[in-house]
Amino acid sequence: MIYMSEDVINKVLKVIEKESVDYADLRLENSLMTQIRTVNGKVEQSTTGVESGLGLRILKDGAWGFSYGPIEEYIEVVKMAIQANKLNLKHKKEEIKLVKIKVVEDKFEGEQKKKLEDVGFDEKINMTLEADKAQEDERIKSRTSAFREVLRRVHLVTTEGTNIEFQVPYVMMFAQSVARESDQTIEGRSRFGHLGGLEVVDIRSPQEMGETAKERALEGLKAPKVKGGKYPVVLDGTINHLFSHEAAGHSAEGDFVQTAGVLRGKLNKKVASSLVNLIDDGSLIETKGVRSFGYIKYDDEGVPGQKNFIIKDGILETYITDRQSADYFDLKPTGNSRAEAYNFPQIVRMTNTYIAPAKDAMNSDELLEQVKNGFLLMQGGGGQVDPIKGTFNFGVAELYEIKNGEIGQRFRPTTIAGNTLETLNKITGISSEMGNPLDSIGFCGKDGQSAPVGVTAGWLAVKNIVVG
Repeated sequence: MIYMSEDVINKVLKVIEKESVDYADLRLENSLMTQIRTVNGKVEQSTTGVESGLGLRILKDGAWGFSYGPIEEYIEVVKMAIQANKLNLKHKKEEIKLVKIKVVEDKFEGEQKKKLEDVGFDEKINMTLEADKAQEDERIKSRTSAFREVLRRVHLVTTEGTNIEFQVPYVMMFAQSVARESDQTIEGRSRFGHLGGLEVVDIRSPQEMGETAKERALEGLKAPKVKGGKYPVVLDGTINHLFSHEAAGHSAEGDFVQTAGVLRGKLNKKVASSLVNLIDDGSLIETKGVRSFGYIKYDDEGVPGQKNFIIKDGILETYITDRQSADYFDLKPTGNSRAEAYNFPQIVRMTNTYIAPAKDAMNSDELLEQVKNGFLLMQGGGGQVDPIKGTFNFGVAELYEIKNGEIGQRFRPTTIAGNTLETLNKITGISSEMGNPLDSIGFCGKDGQSAPVGVTAGWLAVKNIVVG
């Protein structure tokens, strides 16, 4: 899959061997990428190209050294990694060690029924314009549509013997409509994507996505504002994922928790309602016939993607880890070491993160009946999180009154805010039925890197949360 990879790998390993390093991993990449963005019917961005190079990470005397560069400049890349290691040794505060893992040899390709490379660039532009056209309305004052695809082709080799070569495709589309009437402005958004080829447009079309964004903006425009305050709520599966990932998940990342965070020092302690299982599942390959955006067969250290119970029955069972943080906390590696591309070092990242019922699973009607009078919040997106203080603030596209256990009047898009640990302990009911995974796909940012994550989970009932 990677041109000349075996030849380069053997040469790099020979050069590294002379440096007497304790460990090294190298990632050769030759990935294809396309990005298209249209604004108000005009193509504002249309780029396609190859992301190719070599990333090398070495561990020597308890410190890392990382470098990257063109594949043909592998000797210089090794020299720079050694130099980076020497610089890091001068500032080393503690010895870095890696937990032991099983050596893996594998080669695989992600399934594509309609291959990305078989669909022309012009057709992809037309799909993006189709989403734009579907948003047209005299009350829509701004329309944005975007298309993004990545065919990630990587060869990972370590000095321990792991050798994994893979090719994995990602497709994502996004639409945003801005409606304006008088002095009122409302945004409507929609998206879809999966791990696979362009067969995803047979599941949800660009036109449908654009129409959904428009509908959310126009319906929100004519709806009344909600009065801000604390209310009992039901959160849909997109907000389940949003809260689980942004508020709870980032607080459980092993590299972060080594220095700070609301979950630091809380392993094996109760941190949530006993109803709560907080799960990060890199092995979740499919939900409702759609391949999960956050699925990984292996992470970028060669650890298999797996289902991890971060919180089980309300008890913090583990942090999500790479090999370094797993050794630091004396935990097993959870398969969460990921890098955006060859020119970034691996860091701890989530995959498919969500809250599931530990017991007493309920359906959506039962959750509405339990809340009785409050609000149903749907289609979460964006916001701010402080994992040190444990606070969050998220946007909500759709808001409905719950009256006597029934869904009632719609209100304008709003926000919700709260404290992560308080909210985890206020969860009073959880649905086990997973939602449509197309609704919760995206690229999560951390330390200047992005990684594909996703999954739409079940609904949650929360005793109260700040709305508006």
